[in-house]
Amino acid sequence: MYKNLRGLKFPDSAMIPFFFKNGLHNLTNQKVLELACSNGNNLSLFASYDNECIGVDINPQKIEDANYNFANIFGYKNYSFFASDMFDFIPKNSGINADILLIPNVVNYFVRADFLRLLELLKEHKMYKKDAIFFLRTRSIRDFRYGVGKMIEPNCFKMADDYDITGEPGAINTLYQEHELIQILQEKLNLKDFKLLTYENQNLMKNNHIINDSDIVIYGKIS
Repeated sequence: MYKNLRGLKFPDSAMIPFFFKNGLHNLTNQKVLELACSNGNNLSLFASYDNECIGVDINPQKIEDANYNFANIFGYKNYSFFASDMFDFIPKNSGINADILLIPNVVNYFVRADFLRLLELLKEHKMYKKDAIFFLRTRSIRDFRYGVGKMIEPNCFKMADDYDITGEPGAINTLYQEHELIQILQEKLNLKDFKLLTYENQNLMKNNHIINDSDIVIYGKIS
């Protein structure tokens, strides 16, 4: 089955322990919203336990792959995928009131002001319920990408357009310290009962170039 999947085959490495250690496999009929959902590789885990899944991604090809995988590979029924910039999607879809909100591996591509604006929009437009379960993964200042490119604000760098070691030419990389992320999430989401983890590994890139990835994972409840 998995060899026929379009795009990513499995959920994020931090998503799987988050799902089971929080007992989410014991819940059904939850509404799950994922921003930057790619081809639905994370949401497929939630869908397999009879939850309603809503995914948003700016890349139309990834959304096409998500719809194909859910319909033709897994046979899921209760899902919706949207090819949209999340900053456009949120004001146009107020009141989703998700039980579970996932934001993996995307806010590192925003400047801080846009990350803060995203959190404010999510609250303003009632995209999650009170006591919703929240998951965030983003990059740490210990990541290889720290200092790569031109600094545009503290701990934020823009890669050169011809820099292609990581396959992110021209990308913005904003890297965070753990205490900073906790402060932001407590102020903007009133995050409580949270867990903080770090994920460090080596990654093989083009031309056998090995880099060190360093991510921060925070999950808890929005109160």
